[in-house]
Amino acid sequence: MEDKIYFETKPKKIEILRAIPNDAQGIQLLVTESSKGMYKLCGWSAEEIADHFNPNKIEEGATKLKKSITAFTEADILLIARDEDRRIVGCCFAEKNKDNNRIEAVYVLSEFQGTGLSDRLFYEVYKLLNPDVITILDVFSLNSKAINFYNRLGFSETGKKTFDERYSNSTGKMLEITEMILPLQKKHNNTK
Repeated sequence: MEDKIYFETKPKKIEILRAIPNDAQGIQLLVTESSKGMYKLCGWSAEEIADHFNPNKIEEGATKLKKSITAFTEADILLIARDEDRRIVGCCFAEKNKDNNRIEAVYVLSEFQGTGLSDRLFYEVYKLLNPDVITILDVFSLNSKAINFYNRLGFSETGKKTFDERYSNSTGKMLEITEMILPLQKKHNNTK
């Protein structure tokens, strides 16, 4: 990947680049903001969402993320999309392994959804992955919008469903996670 890539969306010109530790707070705010609607879609109450994303947890998440980015190896990929105001409006986390690639998440603020930014972030990360192995990701089972997005990119559901305590609310209710897989890398139009 080039050091920076510029991508034109309708609202603004976007810069796509690798994340650095100082981006952690902006990434955490992006993840928080873009996730709230998904948790609501999954049936969480406003109180449960507020508890899950309370300021202490957001700050704790940013601190952990900053340490993680500092310790990144060549296998860790985190690209961010920054608008003209230097605000982080999207990101894509991935990990390149010998046995498989793993997409951890693609996050884009709602105002940039439908602009092609999610696709572009995915394809830029995809170009950095191991081309000789499958790519796996987990998505919330009730997040049909994300499942449709990944289906459009060529992923399919494996049938494996799990629960993860990281995605539980104050009552202990956990969200079901669906595993999806992308076969060996194919050439995509947007990977040029």
